[in-house]
Order: sequence, then C-alpha cells, then structure tokens
Amino acid sequence: MVPLPGPQWYGSLMGTGIAATLTQTLSGDLPGARALAVVLLVTGWFVFVGLTAAFAARIARRPAVLAQTIRDLPVLATWGMVSMGVLALGSATATVVPAHWPSLASSAWAVDGVLWSVGTVLGILTALGFAVRLIGRDVGAPTTTWGLPIVPPMVSATTGAALVPHLATRPAQLLLVIVAVACFFLALVLGMVVFAVAYHHHWRVAPLPLAASTSAWIPLGVVGQSTAAAQALAVQAQHFVLPEDAGTLTWLANLYGTVMLTLGVPLIAWATVMTLRGFRNGMPFSPGWWALTFPVGTVCLGLHGMAGGTGVRAFGIASDVVCLVLLFNWALCAVATVRAVRAHTVGTSRAPVAAHG
Repeated sequence: MVPLPGPQWYGSLMGTGIAATLTQTLSGDLPGARALAVVLLVTGWFVFVGLTAAFAARIARRPAVLAQTIRDLPVLATWGMVSMGVLALGSATATVVPAHWPSLASSAWAVDGVLWSVGTVLGILTALGFAVRLIGRDVGAPTTTWGLPIVPPMVSATTGAALVPHLATRPAQLLLVIVAVACFFLALVLGMVVFAVAYHHHWRVAPLPLAASTSAWIPLGVVGQSTAAAQALAVQAQHFVLPEDAGTLTWLANLYGTVMLTLGVPLIAWATVMTLRGFRNGMPFSPGWWALTFPVGTVCLGLHGMAGGTGVRAFGIASDVVCLVLLFNWALCAVATVRAVRAHTVGTSRAPVAAHG
C-alpha cells in the first residue's frame, strides 16, 4: 500500500528536478536533451504543486497529520526530501528557463532565489533537528535513510553558489558564499558521522532490509553533491581572495573531488548490488525507489564539475553516461509510481462497494 501524499513522496520532485537541470546542462552532448529538459521542468512543477496541494488538504482535514510527520522519526527524516525537492526545482527553473526563454531569465533566477531560501531554511532546521533527535535516545538501528535530512544543506551549498553572481551587491554575494560554505561543512560533518554509523551497521551487524534496498544510494548524495559544491564554491570564492590564492582554491576543489569520487566507487558498487538484490527478490514498490534518481544525479553533477575544474575530458564522458543512467532510473520510477498510484486509487474506490456487497 502506497503512503498518502506527504514528505515521503518528494523524492520524485528531487529526481525530476535534477534530471531537468542535467539534461539542459549536458544538452550539448546528448541529442534531444534540450526538449527533454523542458518536459522534465514542467513535470517537476506539476509534481510540486500537486503534492503540496494534496498534502495541505490532508493537513486541513486532520491538523494532527503535520505533527505526526515530525514526531515519527522515520517520517521526520523524509522532510529532508521536501527541502531538496524545493532546491532542485529552483535550480532546474534557473537552468532551463533562461536557456529557452532569455527574456524570462531574471524572473527564473528570482524564483530560484525564493525556493533556495525556503529550501535552505527547511533543510538546516531538518538537519539540526534530526541530529538532536539522535543524541542520547534509543532511535532504533542505524540506516542509510538517516542521511535524508543531512544532505539538504549540501544541496543548498551547490545551488547557493550558482545564485551568487545574480545578487546585486558585493556584500550580499560575500554573505551568500559564507552561508553556502557553512552549509557545506554542516552537511559534510553530519554526513560523515551518520553514514559511517549506517555503513558499519549494514556491513557488520545486519544487512540492509530488502524493502529498503534502494536506500543504499542515499549516501552517494553527499559524495556527488559535495564534489559539485566544492567546484561551484571554489569558482565563486575566487572573487573574494587574492589573485595568487585563486589557483589554490581550484586545486583544493579538484583534490577533494578526486578523493570523494574515488571513495564513491565502492559505495556505488555496494548500492548496485543491493538494488539488484532487491529487484531479483521481489522488492515491493515504495516512494523509496526514487532514491535511484537524485543521488545518481549528484554523481553526474559532480563529474561534470570536475570536468570543468580539471579539464579532463574523461570526467565529462563519465558525466554523460551517468546522466543516461539517471534518465533510465527516472523512467523506471515514474512508471512504477503511476502503476502503484493507479492500483491504490482503483483499490480504494472499489473497497466501499465490496464492503457494501
């Protein structure tokens, strides 16, 4: 049975948003990607408006629903997806709209600024709130889904760096760079702790549950997103350091990205094995399937950033390949979601008739 509209479903917005951004960004290498980016952006806005309206309607009917999503730790973790979904949609809007309709560029960046502000505040509150809940309490066995509320500040770091040139004053630009760097380290520190505990548990204590097989991809969100963030922040921070130090920032970003992507290789291998195990053994559909999209997208984004930072074409080729994997995963999740929602709707509509009979 699929859950009702709520935070658990915003993974679909995350995956759709980053797919729109990447298909537009890599459109020079992928035939047809420009048109696909527009389709994905429109789909993302429909998903966002539809999900938010449906969730708001649930809360209006039963105000206790909102409090329940905050008290229940597993559901609280999924609020991180709301933050990342909003951030991903804002970034996609600012990437796709100016490329197709230049006259709307300023409006697109304004929308991105609003969504970035909302997503960043929500992401920081979710990350800190979740971290506090973990301290000194029996919250059950560690799991990779604990990373969902931890990754949002890293997404804010990357998307915030993209916003810097579009601010009117230099002090505002510097402030945004500082905020983005703070978000980077907040997510990095919390992510290292949470994922180290989760990996230790699943590798040494108890295997990843079959139903949660796709959650093995969640830690890759930090790997790919932090690589992309390091590159984006290095570019923007160069405007606020001495000219002779600019090269050092680029070197540090390239070194960091190389280390993170290297560490990500065995994590990708493990996630692939877990996912294949899940499908082979009849893993039931859940909104968690969308974990196959956004983390993969962040790896693609990180590789693309490294291609620009290092000038190594191999990173760009790898980014194109990973983007194709992302699009395949998105299609898989979209079809599975439509089927599950349709089956749930049909089952719900028939239930009263069966009960009456």
